[in-house]
This record gives sequence, structure tokens and C-alpha cells, in this order.
Amino acid sequence: MNVLEKSNRLDYGLSLAPDDGWTTSWAIGTTYSLDLNVLLNIPLALFHGKYLSENSDVSNLRSDMLDALNKVKDRMFIFVHENNIHAKCKFSMLMGFIDQSIWPVKVETAYHNFHPKLWLVRYEKDKDKKEYKYRLIVMSRNITAATDFDMAVTMDSDFASEEHHDNDSLLQLIVLLMKRTGQTKIINQIKKELKGIRFIAPYPFDKRAPKFFHHSNKSSTSPLISDDKYKELLVISPFVDNYSLERLSRKTETKPILISRELELDKCKPEVLEKWDCYQWNNMLEEASEYEENERAEDESKPYGINLHAKIFIAKELSSRRNNWFVGSANCTRAGLEKNHEAVLQLSSNKEDTSPQKALDSLLPLLITKYTRKESVSQQEEGKEQMREIVFDIAQLAFKSQIVKDTNGKYVVEVDVEPNDWKAFIRKYQGVRITMQMFASDLDRWIITKECCHKFKPLLCQQLSPFVFITIKSREEEKKFMLKLPLEMPEERLGHIMAEILDNEEKIMRYFMFCLDPLTDKEQQKIGRDITKHNNSISKEYQDCSLPIYEKLLLAASRNKPALAEIDKSIKQLKNTKGKDGKPLLSESFKDMWKLFATYIK
Repeated sequence: MNVLEKSNRLDYGLSLAPDDGWTTSWAIGTTYSLDLNVLLNIPLALFHGKYLSENSDVSNLRSDMLDALNKVKDRMFIFVHENNIHAKCKFSMLMGFIDQSIWPVKVETAYHNFHPKLWLVRYEKDKDKKEYKYRLIVMSRNITAATDFDMAVTMDSDFASEEHHDNDSLLQLIVLLMKRTGQTKIINQIKKELKGIRFIAPYPFDKRAPKFFHHSNKSSTSPLISDDKYKELLVISPFVDNYSLERLSRKTETKPILISRELELDKCKPEVLEKWDCYQWNNMLEEASEYEENERAEDESKPYGINLHAKIFIAKELSSRRNNWFVGSANCTRAGLEKNHEAVLQLSSNKEDTSPQKALDSLLPLLITKYTRKESVSQQEEGKEQMREIVFDIAQLAFKSQIVKDTNGKYVVEVDVEPNDWKAFIRKYQGVRITMQMFASDLDRWIITKECCHKFKPLLCQQLSPFVFITIKSREEEKKFMLKLPLEMPEERLGHIMAEILDNEEKIMRYFMFCLDPLTDKEQQKIGRDITKHNNSISKEYQDCSLPIYEKLLLAASRNKPALAEIDKSIKQLKNTKGKDGKPLLSESFKDMWKLFATYIK
């Protein structure tokens, strides 16, 4: 069996989806880069086992997506490198459901990264909620729309048994991150349950042998720089440096194999590469990535770029046939092995199919080709280090922010920096222009390098977001990313978002019907017609309580109280909102009817 063959490729969404008969309790994800538009799709996989193919937009919103987004609060937690959040598309109100689930992680210096990429998901049985299992996904992929060649290992847990220490490193990382959220119940659950379950490695690796490693410059070290010696070694890494290649080559009895990107290999010293059997990613695959997004939209026949992004270290032990695979987030660089926060999974096997040579054979000749060094080597662009320091220092500024409601019912965001800190910052970066822009509006920009405070133009409640765009323009280059401000969102914000989406009673009933009985999209489209097909002579009260909604509510009262709780949450969000005609979205007759069913929730 070829471990890297096409049949073993994973679908990101399906990897997170619960198995039949199971539901998602909560999910914790870590990433170096985060695309907010991609993250909008994740709840649909977690809570409905689907992966959304359409754009995440109110205009094509489905009931299953709205229901999934409504379940995110206190159940999905995303930890991301502090200054590496992006949004490839325009602002969407739907992001209001997920922005409080995102936790930027600060790092020590501009040359350290929060770099682990993993998911830990807890599932429980639909019926009794007492039976549970965990899923651990360790990967090289970020939560972005990248189409690169990545690596992921998905492992489910077995039944809980006696306590052990196999998951200690994973436990320490997750608890350290989750402490920031204040989710004491989930933290205690993790502490108790992770000590009793074991993750099962996929075939052809030894089921009981996976080992998880989390390392940073402050805690523990990478298993890749241990004192172990190898008979054979294959390294697949998109980024490499002389220090790491030199160090790893000394650990191997035979000439090690290296697969990387051509530009990365060009940067290395010839005398270092001579100690390796070097291969480069196929340029034909990489060149496809030069197409811009708008070109893809106009001509779907043009290929997506596929660059190398997987990080795999395959080592054959010196005194046995055992092959150890180290997969995860760590690149073959000094930062990846010694400085960054990284997550690495070790898988072991005696099977020849998992040897370094077999892995190399599986990638030849379509994905990789033999590397030949050019006479002239391109150099790194100037100004990269300064830009890295600017981005880091901006993230360290103590932005103070608040939301103030004005007399017109709109909301004003006010942001400032302590004057002395601001003066020190602009002295350090003279000649650099830095601006801040609201996510939902490009009407005005705060030029941070000119003034230490700013009041942005008023926004509607549903347009509020803690995320802002930061743009840095220096003499050498320009960089744009997003920061999450310490803004406390108004309690009524989600209600306004719901009202914007469910802007009439027909849409509300359609959504409630989905909460009671998840129907197919085709069946969903019939619901509105069923509700509104009655003759005008029939009273509004009868229409509100007519089938199928009333029948479904009666059934849920005895068999599906969680569905009633979901509807009750939405009703509370919508209770004081009005439609475009100025009338309340929920009629008094429906509210009166709901009082009866609300008593069944407790």
C-alpha cells in the first residue's frame, strides 16, 4: 500500500464531520494563518457533516448553515498566530457568529511563530450523550483556501480505559490555550477524559504507537533533533535552511533525501546540499499558482496552483526495519525545529511501504524532479526583516477601543493608543505609513502614524466586528493583515444579524422547521409555499399554528427538547427586532403559541 497515493487523500470538511449517530460536543483548532471566509464553512462540517461549496453569503444562505453558525458559541475555539488573520472576500454579517470564537496567540519576538496546525474534536452519541469519543487531526495545512500539497493524519480514539501518559503533551498544549477562554467545564472534561483514551493510528502504521509532540523555545524540544541516529532519512519540507540541513545530515548513516521548493534549495549553500540527494517540486504544478483569482473565475479550465506545503520527516531506525514518520507543522528550519510553537505526530511501522525510498518513489516523476542548481541564485528581497518587526510591534501595541451608540441608533467605534507608546512607535518607524480600516467599511481610514486616536464613521449594529484591516507601506513593500481589537460587542448584535437574514416570518418558519427536522434543500424550498398557500380568508392565528410547524413542535416537545432550546435561543434574539416594513418579525400570536412549548425546555 502506498501511503501517499491519491486514494488516501482526505477531504478537510469530511475529516471534521461526526460519524452517523454522533454529534459534535465542541472543537478546538490551531492554525498559523486564518482566512475568515474559509472558517465560515467549518461549522457546517462540524455540526451537520457537510461542506459548503457555495460562497458564504447571506444571498445564498441555507438553513443548515445558519443553524450550524448558531451552534458555534462556546463550542468552537480557533487559536491563530496573532497577526496572520485574513479575509479574501468582502465583509459578511455571518462572521458575527464566529468572531468571538477566534483567539489570537501572542509570541515572544518577531522571529517566533505560533505554528501548530491541528484539530481536537469531541463527539457524543445522539441519544444518551454519555458515550463519547475524540478525533485528533494533525496536519500541515492552515485554515485557508490554499490548494497546496499538504499532509494530514486523522485518528479517532478508542474506548476510555485506565489512565496513562501518552496524551500528556497534547493535554498540556490544549489546556494552556483553553485557559484564555474561561471554559472551565471543557477544560476539566479534557483533563479527565484525555488520560483514559488512546488515539488509533491509521493503517499501515502501528495502531497503538502514535506519539504527539508539542514544542517551542520555552518547553521541550523537537523529536527531530534528538540524539537518535538513522539508517535512512527523507525530508519533505517547503522551507529549509543551512543550519537544519547540516544538523540532520550528521544523524544519517546513508546519504539523506531532501524534497523542497526550488527557490528554497537555491538559497542554500552548495556545500550543504552536496550532503543530500536533492529533489524539487515540479515547476509545472507550481507555475499554475501564478493565475490570479479573477482569471480563475473567468476561465474555470485554468488549473489551480499546487505548491509543496507538506512537512514530513521519514527516518529508518539504525538497528531495525522500523520506519518513523514525523508529520505536522514543523519545517526543516531552525525556527521549525527550535523556536516556533509546533505540533508533530510520530507514526511507526515495520512495513516496507512506509520506508523513505518507497515515499520517494511515490512522488516521482509527476510531483517532483531532480534538483539542479543554477549558476545565478536569486537573493531574498530587502526589507523583509524590517516588515516582520513592524508587523510584530503593531500587534504588541495596547489598542484601547470601545463602541458607543449614537443618537441615530448607529454605533461608533473609537480606538486609541497610549500617547507615550504611540510616540515611541512612530519614532522607530519613520517613513512608514500604517493605516487601520474597519472590516465592514472603507469609508475612512485611521493613519496610525499621524495620530494616536480615531473615531470611525457610524455603522449599523450588524456591521460591527472586532476585526480591522492593517495596511503597512514602507519604501520596499506593502503588507496587509487583520487584527482583532479588544471590543465588547453589543448583546443585541446577533439579533440584528438574524433579523437581517430572516427578514420575514416565512423565512423564520422555514428556519425553525429545519431546527425541528433537518430536511433536504429541495424539501426546504417547499416549506414557505406550504405556510403561505392558505386562502386569505383563513385567520393569521390558524396559519401560525397550522401544519407542519405545529405538528413538528408537538413532536419535539416529547422527543427533541434540544431542538426546542435552539428555537428558543433564536426567538430571544429576534423578539425585539422589526422587519423592513417596521412591523415585529414575530407575530404576537406566534409568541403566545410559543409560551406553551417553552415550558417543555426545562
